[in-house]
Order: sequence, then C-alpha cells, then structure tokens
Amino acid sequence: MKTSKQHRAAIALIAFAILFPVVLAPGALFWKPGLIFDTELAQALEMFQLFPKVLVLLLIGLLGMLSLREIRWREPFVFLLLTHLLLVLVSSFNARDDWSYVLLGPQRRLDGLLYHVGLVLYVIVAYQLVLTLPGLGNKLLLALFAGGTLQAVLALLQRLQLDPIGPLVKWSMYATPVGSLSHPGMLAGLLLPTIMLGIWLFTQQANRNYRYLLILGVFLSALALGATTNRAALIALIVGLVGLILAYRTWSVFFLSGFAIVCVLCVQFIVPNRLGFTREYTATNTLEIRFQIWALAYQSLGKIPGAPWIGGGPDAFRLALLRDPPVTDLLDLIKLELAWPQDARVSKVTVVLPPKEQIRSKYLQVEFEQFGGQTNIKQSYPIILDKAHNLWLDRLVAFGGLSMMLWLLLYLYPIWRSWRNRSLAWIWVLTALTIYYLAWFPVIGTEPLHLLIAAIAWASIHSEASNVIRFSSK
Repeated sequence: MKTSKQHRAAIALIAFAILFPVVLAPGALFWKPGLIFDTELAQALEMFQLFPKVLVLLLIGLLGMLSLREIRWREPFVFLLLTHLLLVLVSSFNARDDWSYVLLGPQRRLDGLLYHVGLVLYVIVAYQLVLTLPGLGNKLLLALFAGGTLQAVLALLQRLQLDPIGPLVKWSMYATPVGSLSHPGMLAGLLLPTIMLGIWLFTQQANRNYRYLLILGVFLSALALGATTNRAALIALIVGLVGLILAYRTWSVFFLSGFAIVCVLCVQFIVPNRLGFTREYTATNTLEIRFQIWALAYQSLGKIPGAPWIGGGPDAFRLALLRDPPVTDLLDLIKLELAWPQDARVSKVTVVLPPKEQIRSKYLQVEFEQFGGQTNIKQSYPIILDKAHNLWLDRLVAFGGLSMMLWLLLYLYPIWRSWRNRSLAWIWVLTALTIYYLAWFPVIGTEPLHLLIAAIAWASIHSEASNVIRFSSK
C-alpha cells in the first residue's frame, strides 16, 4: 500500500534530481577575504558548494528512510550498497588519519564518511520507491534530463561571459564553462547522460510540443558538452549512442544521435567563445598524464595496510604520496602537467614539511639549474594529487578490492541483463558512464545522480518493476 509519506518522498526525489547540482550557499555575496588565493578559493568551494550538497544528501536520505516501511536488505542492489557503506567504515578506521578528514573527506572534495552515508541512504530510498510507485522511474529520468538541461543553459551563459554562478560562490565569473559544478569535466559527466536520456524520452513521447522541447534540451546539452571539450565524455557518448541505436533500431534515434554528436563537435560555429577556453580533442598529453596518475595509484597500494582488500580511507591516495613521496615520479607528472620548458634542468629536490604544520602541508622544493632561460631558480610544488582519475582505481585505493568489484557490478549488471531488450535500451546510459569513469572520478555534484540512474536500471530489471519502467508512447 502506498502511503502519503512515500508520495512526499517521491516528490522530494524528483526535485532532488532537477535541483541537486545547483544546491549552493551564495556566501560570496556576504563574505570576501582581503586577498583571494588558492586557499580561499578552496575554502569557498567547500563552504558554498560542497558542504551544502552533503547536508542536502544526508537530509534526503534520512527523511526518505522514514518513509519506507522496511529496508529490503536482501535485495541485491540494497545489499551491495550496504556492503559499500561497511567497506567505507572499515577503510576509514584503516586510514590512520585525523577523524575530521575521515568524516568530511579530503580537501576540495568532502566525499568522506558523511557523504557516503547520505549517498547510500538516498539511493536505497530511490530504489525502493521506484519499485513501489508506478511511473516514478519515468518521472525521475525526465527530472534528470531537466536538471542536466539547466546545467547546459548555465554553461552556455558562462561561455558568453554571462556567468550567474561564479559571483555567488567564488567572487568572480568562472573562466571555463562549468555550470554550477566547478569543473568542465564534472559538467561533462552530467551532460553525457542528459543527452542520451533526452533521445530516449523523445522516442517515448507522442506529443509534438513535448518532442520539440526534448530536442531543444538535447541541442543545448550537446552544445554545452562541446564547450567542455572533454574527450572522455565525447568517446563515452559516441559508444553509448551507438548502443542505443542498435538496441532501439529506429531512424529517429539514429538521426537524433547524429544530430547530438554534430552539435558537440560544431559548438564553436554556433556559440561564440567569449571565454577563450578551448582544448584540442587530439591532444595526447592528457592521456599521458592519466597513465602516470594510474601508475602512482597502483604504487600507493603498497603503502596501505591490508591493501588491496582493505582501502586506506577517503583520502588514501594523497596520504600515501605524502607519507612516502615518490619524488621522481611526482616530478615527471608535474613536468608533464605544467608543461615545463624544454631547457628545464633540475639540480636538487627537497621534500619540505614546514615546522608545526600537518602532513598535508608537505611540498616539493625544486632547484633548477636552468628554467625557461632563467638560471638558479627555485619552485615549490604542493603534493595535492588525491584522485586516480578512474572510478575503479579510486575505489580500490580508498575502500579496497571488494569495493572496486562491487562498483563494477553496480554499473555493469543492468547492462548485461538488458543489452538486447528494446524496452530497456535507455540503460545504455550506464555503458556510457562506465566508459566516462575510466578517465574520471566520482564527485559530489554528479555521482548521486549517476547512481540514481543505476538504481532505476536495477529496479527496471527487477521482477516487481516490470510495470514500473515500461514507458508508454500514448
């Protein structure tokens, strides 16, 4: 029997799917430091954007749990999520870190224990409500599309230097198209499923006016994705759309998919680039940087007690680098990332920890014989690398091998169960997200929405959900 509490929880979930990325505190309107450096910007990111999202996620999760009659912990999806939470707790005890970092998470991320509690509770609520309330899955997918389209509009305004978000959270406009997610790569991770869901929803809608609105949303989202010039998202989109075309097998999906890809690639001819932000899809240094980061992440496992089966906590990767810095490898990475001049010659490298400072203040002091035409100069490089830029490696380092396998199952099982099912062709979105996460890491602004898609997918292949996610074109 459906209760009023469940219906209220469903409405909250729909609102969450639309508005979660824009949850922020406009603190920059009320507080401004005398000087704005990277430290102040990091504090603003945490206070004005990340921490409000953690609180909202916890609130939705806790209140949503009160609407459930029971937790179906024997359901495979729910069991996997609860297992993940247990692994987070065990790995947090294994972190040997200050508990403020364990609870809140790494600097500039805040994806610690509190975040994972909220994430798991909210997704369990979403999964069980989709199983219980007919039509909720469809409404949530539409809400996700609407929320992604809103981010696309914000990003295109930023490209035109009409940024409404930056002055609220960082005292100035963003220099890149980010929506309200603080980084182009994060925005790309949200626009990727938005485009695919828009194309799928188009096929399920007979009303011509609604179809025009869906095409408009796909158009705007594709332009915004093109503005991010994120190669991983573009590759993931192409693979996902090919799968969607083969699974659904209609000309409308084929032409809309082609239209979306053309818009991504041709944004420079459609929307003026007043920001001047651009990157080449053919650039190879990004992939080289990823390979070096992945190698460092793999090396870090040797410094974590109990690895690979037990992780080192939310900030495990950075702590491993700080506790025993692999100086040569870090220098190679810094050289590639910062594009040192060809004449750069290093004479001495010192690992420095200022007196009475915590370990996260450690940095590399590099003395150069020559650097860009200058001689005998010094540069300082903080050790701030904290993510492996690969979801599966990040889970392995932070929460152990079982966690890595668990997350592979969460994303891949629905694909395996439904890849030939025409009525569930939209689940190819998870294929695209899996590819995207090969070169990116989960963040607070997008992971809850990605996992919501996974929850709807798991519910759609559940025997009790056979009438929940069956869309009608009437």
